Amino acid sequence: MRLSNIKIPLFFASAKLILHLSTNSHYGFHRDELLYLALGKHLDWGYWSNPPFIGFVSFLNQHILGDGLFATRLVPALFGAALLFLICLMARDLGGGNFAQILAGITGFTSIAYLRSSHMFMPVIIDIFFWSLAALFVIRYLKTENNKWLMWLAVALGIGFLNKYSVAFLIMALAIAFLLTSQRRVYLKKQTWLAVGLALLIVLPNLLWQWEYNFPVIFHMQNLSETQLATVNPFIFLLDQVLMHFFGFLVWIPGLLFLLFNKKMKKYKTVGWIYIATLLLFLVFKGKNYYTLGAYPMLMAAGGVFWEQQLKTKWKQYALAVFIVIGNMPLLPGSLPILPLKQSLAYFDFMANDLGINSLTRWERGNIEALPQDYADMLAWKEIANLTIKATEKTGDPNSCFIYTENYGQAGAVLHFAKYKCMENVVSFADTYRMWAPDEIAPDKKSFIYINDELGGDVEELFSDIELIGEVEHPYARERGTKVYLCRQPKGFRRFWKERAAAVKSMFR
Repeated sequence: MRLSNIKIPLFFASAKLILHLSTNSHYGFHRDELLYLALGKHLDWGYWSNPPFIGFVSFLNQHILGDGLFATRLVPALFGAALLFLICLMARDLGGGNFAQILAGITGFTSIAYLRSSHMFMPVIIDIFFWSLAALFVIRYLKTENNKWLMWLAVALGIGFLNKYSVAFLIMALAIAFLLTSQRRVYLKKQTWLAVGLALLIVLPNLLWQWEYNFPVIFHMQNLSETQLATVNPFIFLLDQVLMHFFGFLVWIPGLLFLLFNKKMKKYKTVGWIYIATLLLFLVFKGKNYYTLGAYPMLMAAGGVFWEQQLKTKWKQYALAVFIVIGNMPLLPGSLPILPLKQSLAYFDFMANDLGINSLTRWERGNIEALPQDYADMLAWKEIANLTIKATEKTGDPNSCFIYTENYGQAGAVLHFAKYKCMENVVSFADTYRMWAPDEIAPDKKSFIYINDELGGDVEELFSDIELIGEVEHPYARERGTKVYLCRQPKGFRRFWKERAAAVKSMFR
């Protein structure tokens, strides 16, 4: 592939990378980033709520670049840049020229959803990347009917599944879309089933791990369905599909219609049906709004081709591109935490109360807060770690402490900012930490440090001496009110722990 053929994709990829690496974040680590850093210290073929890929990436990144904020955020920035590259390539493969690639690239570049997801070290941006890579291989198969693209599609889907199980919905959408179009003949090809076998071979280690641990993903999904997914409103879900790319809808919606109804795109109609099937599947199964993010890059690419064919004069073409940039620019502080906290609060207050746009600050349970949930999740973690350090030092023998946290963000904060050896083995029953928790408390552990938003009756009965060390006071942190207790003089605590650990671990043993 000659450089002249990829200069536009390279430009957008480079611009995306520079934007993220130059962003001066006024916030620290996100709670999920702290979890994924911990996964990198416990390599395995699976985790409680995640496939293994993010753990492998975390391991490599920490051993090559370290675990600082900049080094950690470099990974999503690179995947975000690669995503922009794929969007432009898809526009070109769909028949688009320079303007189609530029418009598609601008739409992806200014998307509030892609800006935010490529800022934090999470599986989301990697998931979007693999969905888009799979879409590129589908487009190339439809364009050439060369069976090698089926094999590459299998590789993308297999590795994508090892990153996020939601790729299973893409696989189902692909199966439905091919069945509903003339491309159903693909099911009669031997290469199709060889590709299926290759994908299964790639995901086999994780499937075997799930089998060994009694399929913890099922327990995780049940809990997710009962808590977060139970509040999903179909109307809000559909509304968010339009709003999360804001003025990008001027590109991706025409792109969808172009794929489905334009005779020139008959060859690529399957791509449009992939999106429709994806949307319906997530509606039926009550998926979160961002679960569909991987389905939009291919529509942005098609939209770029559509507008290139519709707008014949250069000034009209670039007027549309400039309009999308200017229209999306006011949402930049809602995409990236580029403003200090005080200015962020004023910005989101203006958006919600003056403009009526409160989707930016709607949390996963449906409540509206002063800050987006992701921003609130990046506050006060060092405060929790410092309170824990204070508690361990108060014992006189820090390494004799047994530290328990109620959620994985608290555990990750203590682990990441660890000062004493005991803090490197923080214990929790949240998420994957439950799989690492000890069956019994070691005899040298004399003091118990408990981190939660309340003490609870169990802890009160198990210790004669309980001291509140402090609590998180940051008014806008999601962890506001989290308390750190130092508990001494145990009464049957070791027996209680042994029984509790056995009950928790019975789910995957």
